[in-house]
Amino acid sequence: MLSDSYRRFTRVNLPVWFIVGATVVWAIVQKLTGKFTLEWAQLATLSMLGVVSAAARTWVGLKDPRVMYRMSLPLVVFDLLLITLAVRFTGGFESQAWLLYFALLVSESAVMTTPTLLILLALTAVGYGWASMPLPQDHWNDFWYRVASLSLVCWLIHQVYRSHVEYRAELAELREQFDLAQERERIAREFHDGLGHHLVSTIRGLETLQRRLDGTLDEASRHLLEEQISVLRSALSETRETIQQLRSPEAIDMRAFVRRTAERVAQQLGARLHCHCPEPTPALTPLQSLMLARVVQEALSNIIKHAGRPQNLWIECRQQGRWLELHIADDGDGFDPQTVIEGIGLTSMRDRIHALGGELTLQSAPGQGTTVLARVPIREESWKL
Repeated sequence: MLSDSYRRFTRVNLPVWFIVGATVVWAIVQKLTGKFTLEWAQLATLSMLGVVSAAARTWVGLKDPRVMYRMSLPLVVFDLLLITLAVRFTGGFESQAWLLYFALLVSESAVMTTPTLLILLALTAVGYGWASMPLPQDHWNDFWYRVASLSLVCWLIHQVYRSHVEYRAELAELREQFDLAQERERIAREFHDGLGHHLVSTIRGLETLQRRLDGTLDEASRHLLEEQISVLRSALSETRETIQQLRSPEAIDMRAFVRRTAERVAQQLGARLHCHCPEPTPALTPLQSLMLARVVQEALSNIIKHAGRPQNLWIECRQQGRWLELHIADDGDGFDPQTVIEGIGLTSMRDRIHALGGELTLQSAPGQGTTVLARVPIREESWKL
């Protein structure tokens, strides 16, 4: 991701150096042909300031390309002052250096906020007016035409870029909805062909066995068989309820979902539950809610299958910077990750977390339980207090 930022920065930075270099060469040629009255010292000073401006942008961008956009305002203000001085010293209103205003503001108008752009356009008008003084009466019409043209072109580019950003946001939302629909379809298919089918088959098989053995079982055996059928029916009902919730992830309260699911598993295992999900919860997207809910289910399902009889079950949701971390652990049998081949469940968990741009790590050792840590990036402002 950072290499992409450097590549984008380079595409912008190289033209900046070309513009500075071309301007310096143009100014030297104008001076040599006697079209400029400024001294060589003034020309050297302006050229040096132009190089300093380009070097400052390069230094900031190479340090961290993402900082470049946060440093745009001071850099642009410096460049506006420099261009204003260049126009003033090279002929005022008659100087062609005023075109540098176009080069600067047209490029910056795409990334500036609307209020900032309006302020910069006002500063440009004031600066260009000062640089053009004294301005003959018959030149004022041309002056305001230049200012209006510059402002309108910048405003047009600003609006076009904003529309492009909004379009990309809508496209990203549609892509997420498509991924969400695919995930829902996969869940329904897994339920229909996997767990749901096995539960229904098992329940029917036990009911058939119960009818065949009716009258031949003692009270304790009959009660045990009925209890197992009841447990399986409860599991089938809870699975259907969970699937229904996942089909409308907008309504999922992740905090309540995690606690409810963990309590059910802890009760089934006879383990003590340590669940810590603080009241401030992140505003997750539907796809994030769905994926994380499935990861929680899969991790707890693995504990039921492979942890033996753990005494404690830990689940924690926490924010670390711009990451949401989901921590699930038990003190069960554990295993050696180096000797165990990852099953479909763990692979599915990794795929879901990676699809969200996150990462999943697993730690375990024989006799020391298992820990699963899922980290998913979230917008910092989505953490609601």
